[in-house]
Amino acid sequence: MNAYLDNNIIIDIEQNNITTEILINNVDANINKIFYSHAHLQEANEIKGSTEEIKSRLQQRFRTITEITNNNYLFHELDSKIVYKQVEKPSVVYQTIKDVEFAQDMMKVMVNNISEEQKNVFRNQLGIDVTKLNNYNPAEVVEQINEKKEAFGGFSLLGLIDHAVAQFPNNDNFGLHNKFGGVFELLDLIGYWKDKYNEKSNYARLWDSNHAYFSSFCDYFISDDKRTRNKANVAFHVFDIKTQAISSKGQR
Repeated sequence: MNAYLDNNIIIDIEQNNITTEILINNVDANINKIFYSHAHLQEANEIKGSTEEIKSRLQQRFRTITEITNNNYLFHELDSKIVYKQVEKPSVVYQTIKDVEFAQDMMKVMVNNISEEQKNVFRNQLGIDVTKLNNYNPAEVVEQINEKKEAFGGFSLLGLIDHAVAQFPNNDNFGLHNKFGGVFELLDLIGYWKDKYNEKSNYARLWDSNHAYFSSFCDYFISDDKRTRNKANVAFHVFDIKTQAISSKGQR
């Protein structure tokens, strides 16, 4: 069995809040391989501090990821949209991120195009009882959204995601990872397990969806962020993926 860890789990292991062995026993003793992706390094690239502090913390993060995953890496090839299971050192993957750092600044701008005030207005107009919605299973969540499709130009949830992708120029490289991001954004827009808003929450959600996407190539997505787990479960349902989202304590 294979597992993929959300970044919060990586940090907890690094800070000795839990061990990999206990984690595996809590989730599934049959887990024999854990993978990481570039999304873990993208988040590591947000580490703040002095030059020396950043260097030290990055080296520690590389060691942590290596110790947890044995350098088992999920590589997403943009042109083919294929994800390959490889063995690669985190430090090497990190360098590929640094080489295109300008792209991160562009993504930060893109995900902040809609203000929180605009989102709140839309949620009020939509008229969905978020308290009830948060207690629905993934199939019921999708059904509730589809019942409100007049608010989305007549599109179902999946239809809206496909339509949004089609509107982007040069979208040839768009794939399932982009659709995962779209599902996460739409769910947050309507208020489903909405992230606590701050200046970083939109950008953080982008990596949450990336982690969920990469986890779809494993049996388990282990995260202690209940909001992320619930959004991931809806995405898994929409795209008919069998990955199970679960906490480090084995809670679903």
